[in-house]
This record gives sequence, structure tokens and C-alpha cells, in this order.
Amino acid sequence: MANEPRTIRVFFERQLADLRESVPSALAAAVVSDDACLSADVGVVDALSPQTTQLRTLVASARTTASALGLDKTRCLILDGTAGVLILRPVQTAKPRLIVLLLADPRDVTRALNGMHRFAADIEARLTANATGAPAALAA
Repeated sequence: MANEPRTIRVFFERQLADLRESVPSALAAAVVSDDACLSADVGVVDALSPQTTQLRTLVASARTTASALGLDKTRCLILDGTAGVLILRPVQTAKPRLIVLLLADPRDVTRALNGMHRFAADIEARLTANATGAPAALAA
């Protein structure tokens, strides 16, 4: 498993910290890649690392179900439990990733989704620019 380049990890860490600060009940936030590499804000890596494969399987199942139901492109998956809410947001880049956010309060879901959609757009813009050799739209 190859780690993300340092500049990308720093970008993810800053954006994840901003996301957590913008959602009052956020307990954990991370970006997970297909090869199970995890970029997370402080203290989250140990909690989420063992679950990265299950998260990917969950999103794949959701995509298959959404497609069968005619829902087109899957933008996020929300699991609402009695102890919190887990939101998974796929990001389409050359190396597919998931933004993972764990909330304590379900009333923060809308705010969290807005932040996650912005973060996904930032990742896609930055990594697409890096992959094409063009200057990145966002400074790390």
C-alpha cells in the first residue's frame, strides 16, 4: 500500500479539520482510498483503519442497489444509528476515494453533506489538475 504524497495528505488533513470544525457534532472524519490508505484528522486513523474494506464494500453495494432502482449516480450513503450517523461520500478521481464522516447528532446531516460535497469538489479539482500536469486550482 503506497501512502498518499505528502502534499496531498496535508491538503486532506487541513480540509478534514475544516470539515470537522464546521459540523458541531462531528466525531471523526477521514479520506479512504481504494488501497485502504487512510488520511484522517487527529486520532481517527486507529478507529477507522480496520473498517476501510467494509466501507468500500458498503458503498459498492449501495451503488449496485441505487443503479437497480434507477437512482443514477450515487453521491452519498447515510447510515443513521442510535449512537450516531455515518456518512460516506465517494470521490471520483484516478484513485477512487471515500470521504467518511461520523456524527453524534443526526440534526447535523444537512450541514455535513454540504461540507462533504464542497470537499469532494475540491479534491476532484485539485487531483484532476495534478493528474493532467496543470497547476492546481487550490494551494496546499
